[in-house]
Amino acid sequence: MERLTAWAARYPLAGIFVTLIALIGLWDGNQLRLGFESVWPTAIAAVALAAAVTALARVASGDWMRAGIAAGMAALYFFYVPRFLNLLPLPYLAAALLHVAILWLLVLLYRALPEEPAKFRDIVGRLNLLGMLLLALNAGPILARQWGLEAARAKVAGSLGELEGKSTANSPDVWHILLDRYAASDTLKSRYGFDNQPFVDKLRERGFAVHDRAYSNYQRTSHSVASTMNGSLLDPMAGAMTGDAGDWVPIYRAARDSAAMRRFNALGYHTVFAGSWWEPTRFSSIAAHSMNVRDVPQLARLIFDQSAAGFWLRGFAIPYLDGRSDQCYRAREKFRRLRALAREDNPKHVFAHFLVPHPPFVLNADGSCRALAAARKASRTENYLEQVRFANAETLALIDAILAGPRPAVIVLHSDEGPWPAPYVGNEHGLGTDPVPVPWAELSGEQLREKMGILLAVRDPSGRPPATMPASPVQIYPAILRDHFGSRQPLPASRFFVFENDAALYRFEEVGMRLTALE
Repeated sequence: MERLTAWAARYPLAGIFVTLIALIGLWDGNQLRLGFESVWPTAIAAVALAAAVTALARVASGDWMRAGIAAGMAALYFFYVPRFLNLLPLPYLAAALLHVAILWLLVLLYRALPEEPAKFRDIVGRLNLLGMLLLALNAGPILARQWGLEAARAKVAGSLGELEGKSTANSPDVWHILLDRYAASDTLKSRYGFDNQPFVDKLRERGFAVHDRAYSNYQRTSHSVASTMNGSLLDPMAGAMTGDAGDWVPIYRAARDSAAMRRFNALGYHTVFAGSWWEPTRFSSIAAHSMNVRDVPQLARLIFDQSAAGFWLRGFAIPYLDGRSDQCYRAREKFRRLRALAREDNPKHVFAHFLVPHPPFVLNADGSCRALAAARKASRTENYLEQVRFANAETLALIDAILAGPRPAVIVLHSDEGPWPAPYVGNEHGLGTDPVPVPWAELSGEQLREKMGILLAVRDPSGRPPATMPASPVQIYPAILRDHFGSRQPLPASRFFVFENDAALYRFEEVGMRLTALE
């Protein structure tokens, strides 16, 4: 034991151990939403930060072993003290005083470490061994579960099949613009008192065929985008899924690393995945370029929000990872970057997912940022319509930039889902705040129409109606590949489903008859 303790005392790893244990704890609570590809960049950054703190402590203390203990204490305070104090119903000032008191206690504890080298090395060795043990106890179960999850996920991967097509020198660009929760025209009129016909008319003036009444194939973004981007209904995925029925990761992966992206990569196109802050469309592992603005990995956001840094910055009202401000800037900046991209003359496939008019309501119609106080004061209808007006204006400007560009292009404009019907709205002011749980199978036909009624418009490069107009989003890519890339694959059936709930993501109920019963 003494030899093992002496060996462990040689390495200043306490700060790294505490950091990894804290990170694993947060991943454990989000393992069904965060695949390893979303975790490892944050893990590497966190370890690098812990190592940097250790190095700074070495400069201050003059000794690597003391630096390791200091870094471990700093990590203990940074990650765990705020989470513990959050359990207590304390006003901010009282919590701040406790923070200061605990910091002082940690300083006193550090200063109380023995000066005699042998005794100090013994303490360091024992603490490092304890850290190794705790890390193993925390990492073991989550890695074992991850192994099982990945085995089940591997069976699902590729279940949606591949898309076919070949390109020629005359093949067009493909621009796919997705406006999240953009309501159907009849919903805008009946629920929001808004006449969207002028916008639809402007699309038609630019050569778009606009579906008079379209529905999303699934009621949530994840399922809808996965289905659209793979040109397939999700029944094969449901049949292949043998793991946890509440595991979102296979659906998220199907959305961002899709058959459409793979096909256009194979055709030699420059593929651009212009996503959002939301992890499933924050990046694509296979796109040539993931275009994002102020994106922060979800795990990193969780760590920062629950850490001492988040506590103190909130207390001093200093914006940090300001989701509302970032969301406002992101939408405007992404439209700007895409307009610039339209001027490039290389073959390209662009998928652009905009969280507009999706909540939170952060934009005015003119593109200025909407303060939280103003959004809370206004009605939900007023907030939503301001973002619809913004989306309409910016989308038309982007379309005009594409049409003025050097290459012919297929342009697809649609929404993945409609807005949430009352009484299932929840808090629409916070970034990442999900609505309340919904008994999807119990919704009325009218509520389903509100949730699944969408905008769907397609422009052929010729400006004439597309030879194959998709009846719903699942047919978008099969139709484009048939019309312009020589594919002979049949169109998938245009059918409409809801998944049962968040614990039964792969159990679907067909609702097409209920959607059309009121037409």
